[in-house]
Amino acid sequence: MSLIDYRGNCHCAAFKFTFKAPELKQGHACTCSFCSKNGYLWGFPAADFTVVKGDEETTLKTYQFGKRTMVHKFCPTCGTTVLARLPSADGSPQIGINIRALRDVDIEALEVIISTKGASTEPLYQAPEPVATGTIPEGSTVYQGSCHCGAVRYALVNPEKITAAKSCNCSICSRDATVRIFPETTSVIFAGVDESVAEYTFGSKKSYNGFCKICGVPIYGRFVGLSPEYDTKTALNIRTINGLDLALVEITMSDGKSYPGVYDP
Repeated sequence: MSLIDYRGNCHCAAFKFTFKAPELKQGHACTCSFCSKNGYLWGFPAADFTVVKGDEETTLKTYQFGKRTMVHKFCPTCGTTVLARLPSADGSPQIGINIRALRDVDIEALEVIISTKGASTEPLYQAPEPVATGTIPEGSTVYQGSCHCGAVRYALVNPEKITAAKSCNCSICSRDATVRIFPETTSVIFAGVDESVAEYTFGSKKSYNGFCKICGVPIYGRFVGLSPEYDTKTALNIRTINGLDLALVEITMSDGKSYPGVYDP
């Protein structure tokens, strides 16, 4: 079977890697609390995984939870979740790659195999304490969300139930797997942002992508000088809303990849 050279990187390109594998035709999604918030799409390459820039132990930050059998690794600069180390049958560390971090792979063309065991794996995930909202306008719906570790939390007071959202195929959104709505910033009440959020920007520097410094989960985007319409809004990643069933949300794809400017890390 012929092998293909795959290249990948976090968005800021502080960490780059390569590996050889048969053509990727499938990706594996998991319903556990962490993978679902991150939108992980797993691939499991052979042992020839090679780091070509940066260092897995020092460039990437690690996060563990639950039984702590897996070590998740993300870039602390741009927030891209790159890989995880997990034990194999013989006890040696196996590597799982987030396919979203690969270059020149058509994510939309992959067959997605969903593992539903993650959501019921013990210990079950406990969402953090809700954020207080004060008086709620009549007819509004309150959603509580958070990163995975709970250091960053928010309450969204929405005038209606969430039934539609957008994803995007641009270089950052495709890596982060964000599914966004765009409420007025005044309707989102955050807790823990000053202490626990890192923001990453690039290109025109009109969009700032906020993610948790501890667990790496992408939470929001904020806009500066983009347009009068968007400067008053927050791009909220609804993957981070606790208890929201994305299967009930109509998600449309924005073609950010076609915008001017070539991403070439």
